[in-house]
Order: sequence, then C-alpha cells, then structure tokens
Amino acid sequence: MSTSIRTLTLITAGLGRPETEELEHRERSDVSPRISFFGKELNTEFLDDTFLLRKVPRPRRFIYQFLPTSVAQVLEAFLVRNQYDAVVSWAEHLGIPFAFLLKISLSKTPHIAIFSWVSKHKKAVLLRYLRSHIDRMILMSSVQRNAALAQMSFPPEKLPLLRWSVDTKFWRPMPTETTMICSVGREMRDYGTLLLAIRDLNIPCHIAAGVFHGKKDAWIDAVEKAGPLPAHITIGRKNYTELRELYTRSRFLVMPLLETDTDNGTTSILEAMAMGKAVICSRTEGQVDVIQDGKTGLFVPINDPGSLQKAILHLWNNPAIADQIGRAGRQWVEENHSLELWVGNVRRIVGEVISEKQKTNKQ
Repeated sequence: MSTSIRTLTLITAGLGRPETEELEHRERSDVSPRISFFGKELNTEFLDDTFLLRKVPRPRRFIYQFLPTSVAQVLEAFLVRNQYDAVVSWAEHLGIPFAFLLKISLSKTPHIAIFSWVSKHKKAVLLRYLRSHIDRMILMSSVQRNAALAQMSFPPEKLPLLRWSVDTKFWRPMPTETTMICSVGREMRDYGTLLLAIRDLNIPCHIAAGVFHGKKDAWIDAVEKAGPLPAHITIGRKNYTELRELYTRSRFLVMPLLETDTDNGTTSILEAMAMGKAVICSRTEGQVDVIQDGKTGLFVPINDPGSLQKAILHLWNNPAIADQIGRAGRQWVEENHSLELWVGNVRRIVGEVISEKQKTNKQ
C-alpha cells in the first residue's frame, strides 16, 4: 500500500500501548513481538485513549471526559474520518456504533471491520442492519463467517476469511530442557477441569493468567472452588519475555476451554506452536481452524478431566511425540499464520475498498 494512503484504526482503549519510539525499541531489543508492524504497513493512526488525551482539540476533550471512553472514540473517529482514506475498526464494540453513525449520516467513508465474535444474537441483528456501511468484515473464524453468512445476509465477497497471525520472529523455537507444562490466557478458560486433571500428577504446571481491568472471569471462581493448590501448580501473569521463557521450558501447552462457538485460545495456541510446542486443546464448536488433530496438536472432549489427564500423560511420557507435533506446528504457523501474511492481506483488503469507493464516487 502506498504511504500516501492514510488510515485510522479504532482499537480497544486501556491496553497500555507505549509510544511508538518506545515500542520500536522494545521490538528491536527482542522483548516484545512486532506490535508496530500493522501500523507501519497500513500507515495508520491508532485511535485509543492516548489519542483522545493528546490529539483531540481541548473543547472536545473536555466533553469526552464525561463519556465512556469507547463512546468518545467512536465520536472522534466519526468527526475526523474525512482526514483519512479509510477507517479500520478493530473490535465490535467500536465498529458497530461507528457503522451506525455512518449509516444515519449517509456517509461513504470506507470502513473495514476486524471482528472476532459476531454470532451473538444482538450483534447479529445490528450487523444485519448495518452491513451497508461495513465494506468488509474481516473474520478469522470459519464458524463465525458461516454465522455471518447465515444470520446477517452479508455477501460472501464482503466477508474475507483470514487466519489469525503470530509473530514467528519473536515466538520462535528456543531449544532447552523441558521440565514442566503450561496453560495460558483467561477468556473462556476451563481451569477447573485442568486442575482436576493435574492435581495428582507430579508434573509442574504454571497457568499464566491474571485479572484484566478488575474483571473476575469464570476461571477465577473455578480455581477458588478447587481449594489450595498443590506445590507443583502455580498461577500468575507473565509479560512477553516471561511468557516466552515459560513456553520454552514447557514440553507442551494445555488449552482447556469452555464450550463456545468462538475461537478463544487461538493467540496462545499460535504462540506455543510458533515456539515449536505441541498443544492439547478442548474440542469446542469454535476452535476448529488452527489445530490439526494428531498432527499439530491433540483435541480432547470438553469438561472431561479423565481424557485431559490421559492426553497430558501421553505427551509427557513420550517427549519424542511431543517434539514431532511441535515441529509440525511450527511449520504450519510459518506457512499459514505469519504476521507478514496477515497484515499483507489486511492491507490488500483496505486498498481494494478504497479503490472501489473512489470508482463509485466518480460515477
């Protein structure tokens, strides 16, 4: 995409995104994945809480302080939309209201949405009404794309299906002795089942999870109900380098999930696969696009501690099999889930939408 094209990207606020120079320094120092890559390739400005504080005129900034941050983001994006060639909305809670403003104002602003969970009934109803002002809705889940086709009457050409990405340069094999296993993440995690499966096993396990913005997820209740943890099980958040070290020391990743039609767990799964690690995952309705059962990972039934324990013991007692699966996983992500491939596809889609709108406006 030519650097003469400028885009605006609405992203979730409160993520603590560093300044660009600091972020690039962290990436060069190999302490962070290449988070800045998307912004550079799409020549984009990120409209988050930092944007609201530093780049919005004082009168609007004064008004925004009385509004929820996401509302302020959407309003600001609508007001400045004509300064950019396209607007990318990277979350349903931002993209849906932005599309609504475009629709009621009859705006022709090119709008590309990157969504992950559109099958919930309320979202489906809204998206069916607003699909005229979402030029492309990029999804990374075939299950969610099928739901959009069936429930929202989106034309197939407006629903590009991409694969989630992972930075294969940061998350890379770092051979060392494996002395433990791990589980990572918080959304829709079934750590109650995991604890039942490994409580009596003499296998060290760290669960890399924590509270996000004070939200008490379901897994926390499950852990609390499980009672005091044995010494070989620990829980706590990890930063990027700590998480990479955790993957390195782990023989494989366990991804226990609650039933859902979304692809929860994919980020952690891809990180582990990129590190050359095998993955054991709950077979949910939504987690179908990444793992090839028996080749790049193992599926187990949901909410089944016995089956999960059996799979854990199988890979733990057969490290050669775990290593073989891990190597296949690394090859799979290199060929299908690289950051470069994903960003390149998004950039292509944005360029197509801009070109289409320019042709339409000339007619």
